[in-house]
Amino acid sequence: MNNRQERKLLTRQSLMNAALQWVEEGQHFSSLSIREVAKRAGVVPTAFYRHFKDLDDLALNLVDELSLVLRQLMREVRQNRINPTHIIHDSVKQYCQYVVSQRVFFLFMCQSMTGGTPLVRQAVRSELQYFAKELVADLQRFNLLPHLDPAMMDNLADLTISVVAFATIQLLDLADVSSQAKADFEARLTRQLQLVYVGASSWKTTKP
Repeated sequence: MNNRQERKLLTRQSLMNAALQWVEEGQHFSSLSIREVAKRAGVVPTAFYRHFKDLDDLALNLVDELSLVLRQLMREVRQNRINPTHIIHDSVKQYCQYVVSQRVFFLFMCQSMTGGTPLVRQAVRSELQYFAKELVADLQRFNLLPHLDPAMMDNLADLTISVVAFATIQLLDLADVSSQAKADFEARLTRQLQLVYVGASSWKTTKP
């Protein structure tokens, strides 16, 4: 890679980092302007267009970064060889630790689930749907819900992600993530998901 290509990649990353910095400071991504992100990245506003078409394009690239974060989380969960009898408890604990360590990406995720443009909202929801289906696939791998048909597994994935996504917002709002409040939060989320999966394990499909 030559120097020009390196500079281009560095500028592109600086623009993305500037947008994340804006979010980390408590600002909403939807209120970010091209002028502001360029200023924070140390470039002129016209330079922005050499890397992104518009702010939606920048946001979609941040969704790609979020995708890498979620996939890394899935890899780490699987590498830990979670005990099937403790899969919810252990997964919740690891997920919460990951949210804390990758806080800015989850802030961006939560903002984008409801704010911003339809294009960005759909991109984030698609990533979360993938994440949910991977979680359900792990349950199938342990043969914990063999009686559920594919349609019900999709419903289970949707419900799982709804519970986890809402809980993520609450976790990000905790004043002290190293406190007893975090442990209480993890216990509460574990119980909520256990209720979901106890219900799923007892589900009996009935014909209309």
